[in-house]
Formats: sequence, C-alpha cells, structure tokens
Amino acid sequence: MDKKLRDSVKRQLNGDRSTFEDVLHSGADAGFSGFTYYSDTVEFFKKNRAAIIALVKETAQELGEDYILFIANFKCLTNDAETQDEIGRALYGRMRKEDHLVANALSWFALEEAARDIIES
Repeated sequence: MDKKLRDSVKRQLNGDRSTFEDVLHSGADAGFSGFTYYSDTVEFFKKNRAAIIALVKETAQELGEDYILFIANFKCLTNDAETQDEIGRALYGRMRKEDHLVANALSWFALEEAARDIIES
C-alpha cells in the first residue's frame, strides 16, 4: 500500500492500533471518525483520488478481476447502470454534486486496506 495513502487514512481516522483492529473486524461501514459522513468521505476521496484508484487497480489485478467490475461489486453499492455511470465519473470524469456513493465506497475501501496493512505489518 502507498505510504502516503496509509498516512492520509491515519490522519483522517485519528485512531490507534485498536481502532484499526476494529475496522478490520467490523468493516468501515460500522462508522469510524472521519469516515462516517459523506462530507468527510467524499472530500477524502477527492484528496486521495489517484492513490485510491491505483490501489483499486492493484487489488483487482491481484484478484484477476476488472477493476471497474471490482468496484461495482462492493457490497455497499448496487451494480446497476446508474452506479456504473457514477463509477465512471469518479474514476475518469467530473463528479456531480450528488455523486457520493462511489466516493464513499472507495474511501471505505482505502480505510479497510490501510487497516489491513497496519495490522499485518
């Protein structure tokens, strides 16, 4: 995992090792400081967009999956045409004001991957 992204997650979460253990056991959707509200997660995604997208691509490749389909299958998203359009805008275009589900999901993905990286190292 990219060190800058991991450090950015640490700053956003402002937690200790036990908080990262809780993230691993409960999942990001359980509600963690800095990753609860769309206003926080969308901003986090925008600030770390390139690093998060690189992590998604790397993870999907390791799993032998297409990275767009990998995102579309996140359990917090519905894999429908509207979500696929939002994925496209989040990855390649200009996000609309109402685009928050994918950015939120990708921020949670970064949080969970950072937690895994921190706990396993």
